[in-house]
Amino acid sequence: MQIGCYWFDNARRLLIDQSTATQWHLNDNEYWVLSQLVQHRGQVVPLSMLKTVVISGDSAQPLSHAELIKIIAKIISYLCQRHVDLIEYVPEQGVILYATVTTKRTKILELPNRLLSLGQYLFIIAILLSVLLFVYANLNLNPSQHAQADVLRQILTPNGRVIQLFVFAADNQQDALLHADCLASQLRQCHQVPWDSINIALSANQHYMSFILTDSSQMIPVANSIKVSIDNMSTPFITQEWLQKVHICG
Repeated sequence: MQIGCYWFDNARRLLIDQSTATQWHLNDNEYWVLSQLVQHRGQVVPLSMLKTVVISGDSAQPLSHAELIKIIAKIISYLCQRHVDLIEYVPEQGVILYATVTTKRTKILELPNRLLSLGQYLFIIAILLSVLLFVYANLNLNPSQHAQADVLRQILTPNGRVIQLFVFAADNQQDALLHADCLASQLRQCHQVPWDSINIALSANQHYMSFILTDSSQMIPVANSIKVSIDNMSTPFITQEWLQKVHICG
């Protein structure tokens, strides 16, 4: 199986650099992770599957999250520079092995040992400031625009804070209602929510959901953005644990 400039020899558990003939022998855990990515190429392989190592009919051997991250980082380090983006870690969801490198993606949520350059940090900051200015301008100068949202909710949290929820889903009104109701229900259980406005955009065709979170109660408004990959848009996924991990709930 070809993986960038390397050949994965499944029978001998080898990763072979075809330009230098250098070979890497994969141990059981490395072989298990890479073989699962190859079998499900182009799909997000769940973390739970990768953490359950089953070799040659032996009983399952669990991997810790830290061990799995280390293995993924090691496999990525084997790849030549122009193919490192063939493997992507999706936080809290899984790992995907792409068939080809299509475009260079700047990813905010990366593996812990993959650092962003100064230029990338500045670019991210500029994008976030642009989003902040856009949202703040629309909240204050053109509030009627939110009337175009497919679903609007006002949510009262246990600490007495009112959160405005706007969901945009041009493709499917039913999915918009489903995720709005799910998020509203979970937010009402949060002890603290540091946001007063949450905007959600659903893209059923591209299987992702984008969140823009704002807090205009501060002297300088605060904003954050989240992008989540979703296999089935009709299945709710928001839980208390997830809200805390992405800092929507305090």
